[in-house]
Amino acid sequence: MQRAANPHSLDLGRAISTLFEQVWSSALGEPLRAASEAHDASSVKHEEERFCVSIRGEWSGVVVLACPRRTASEFAASLLGKPLQELSQGEVEATLFELVNIFGGNLKSVLPGRNELALPTRAPLELPLDRAQLLHEERLSFRGWPLCLQVFSAPR
Repeated sequence: MQRAANPHSLDLGRAISTLFEQVWSSALGEPLRAASEAHDASSVKHEEERFCVSIRGEWSGVVVLACPRRTASEFAASLLGKPLQELSQGEVEATLFELVNIFGGNLKSVLPGRNELALPTRAPLELPLDRAQLLHEERLSFRGWPLCLQVFSAPR
C-alpha cells in the first residue's frame, strides 16, 4: 500500500509534478515541456485565464491553473478535437474548468485524511492568496504556449 503524501514534505512537490504530468498526458494526449523564458506565463498577465479549485478538510488549499487565452484555446481544441476557429468561449472555459477539476481531484486522492473538492471557479479566488502559502509551482508549455500550475495551502 502506498503512503499518502505529507503536505508538509518535499514529497508533495514530487507527487504534484507526477500527477500533473499524468493528468495532462491522459487528458490531452501530449506531454508538457519546460517553459522557455520567451513564453513565461507571467509575461502575459493581461491575457491570462485563471481557474482554480479548492480542497477543504484535514488539508486545505487551492489549485490554480493560469495561462494566456491562446493556451486555453489550444487545450480546448486538443481535448474536444475541434479546430481553433470553431471553438466557442464557453467550450474553452469548460475545458479549463474540467482540467483544473481533474487535477484537484487527483491531488485530493493522495492527500492524507478526509478532504472534499469544491466546484472549480474562475479567479478571483475564494481564498485570499496573500494569506496562503505557495507549496508548488510549475511553469510549462503546451505546443509552445505557456501555462502555470500553482498549489497553495490555506491557513487554518
